[in-house]
Amino acid sequence: MKNKIYINVCLLLLVSSNILFACNNSRGRAENSKPNLTKEISSPKIKNEKIGKVTFYLENSESMFGYINGITDYVDVVSELSEKPEFVIEKTTRDFYFVNGVKPTLTPIGTDPSVLKNKLNPAGFRCGDITKSNLNAMFQVALQNAKDDNISILISDGIYDIGGQGLTSLVTEGTETRSEFIKRLRIGNLQTIMIKLNSQFNGNYFFASKAGKILIKSSRPYYVWIFGDSKLLNKYFSNQYISMKLKGYEIVARFMNPGSSAIQYQATSENLVGTFGFDRKENNCLVNAKGDRLGLGFQFAIAVDYSTLPFPESYFSTLTNYSITNNYSIVSIEKPTRKIHTVSFAPTHLITVQTKKSPYGELLISLLNITPSWIAKTNSDTEANIQTDKAHTYGLKYLSEGIIEAYESISKDQNIANFKIIIR
Repeated sequence: MKNKIYINVCLLLLVSSNILFACNNSRGRAENSKPNLTKEISSPKIKNEKIGKVTFYLENSESMFGYINGITDYVDVVSELSEKPEFVIEKTTRDFYFVNGVKPTLTPIGTDPSVLKNKLNPAGFRCGDITKSNLNAMFQVALQNAKDDNISILISDGIYDIGGQGLTSLVTEGTETRSEFIKRLRIGNLQTIMIKLNSQFNGNYFFASKAGKILIKSSRPYYVWIFGDSKLLNKYFSNQYISMKLKGYEIVARFMNPGSSAIQYQATSENLVGTFGFDRKENNCLVNAKGDRLGLGFQFAIAVDYSTLPFPESYFSTLTNYSITNNYSIVSIEKPTRKIHTVSFAPTHLITVQTKKSPYGELLISLLNITPSWIAKTNSDTEANIQTDKAHTYGLKYLSEGIIEAYESISKDQNIANFKIIIR
């Protein structure tokens, strides 16, 4: 009897192993038979939402020497970025390059931040073609290397080297900047962070609008551009980190594909004036809407989740950053003070809207993509008062307009987010 049971068990195990082997072989054949789509589809290779590599490009034309003449805020910022705590903890690969010249000329510094920091002085900067710079070529190199889980950081004074050719050449350079960004944006997701900083400057300022140079011992603005996937940049370079950790920080702007982030929203009965019911199939369709009996109009709130957007709180709470249709107006934008049980997600803001007219129809609220006003205010079309001007950058508007127009040209929707509510 025992022998019979033993034989049956053995047979059962043998059959099971054959079935398992067959299943494994079948799965292997199915996987091997899948077509290779990597050549036709470009998809981001971001693992665990971690940065794989950071490539630093530091302009080292002679116009930058004044920023590294001594212990300056510029030197401190480069040191902070190169040894960002997350990079150290995660052992992130970092490549450092000096960049100058027309083509441009790239001088590799290696992967060790301490080696880079030892070169942040006039002697260390003196390599490559220090007599020339090509900002558009720098953008091209930095943008090409900002893909998948790799990001690029470019540090420059943001001044086009136009050889004294005047404003006409600035317009030409600006359109070339636009082209470089369009080419990169067509490949895939890209966010650009543009940070304006100020640092001590002791050296020669080389005129862009005419020949010659002038000695300046004062403070001067410069810029850090960070390029990469939006999820990575939002995670590693929050506005709080940028403003708190980068010495000489003044202000920041972010450029991204409008509408690229999926923003959750839902109509609610919060701050309600009047009455309505929810459609059984669609939460963002209100039915049987009626205004208040005392003539106070019709009012309700829309819960939204802005947690995926990297803008400061002031951007979300500024009423002029929104458009609204159908005779409605925005009464307030505030953070929820309690849990809203009818909402299936965790909202970050409540947008309360109101109308004193007929409430019916399609209501569309849009968070607009507003260009930061500081960019235009920082621009200067003259270098006449450069010795005393500590705030402006020659030709910056042409550079920034090129970037802005590039993002606008590749986006079907110019708004950051749209919220549509049907009221019946």
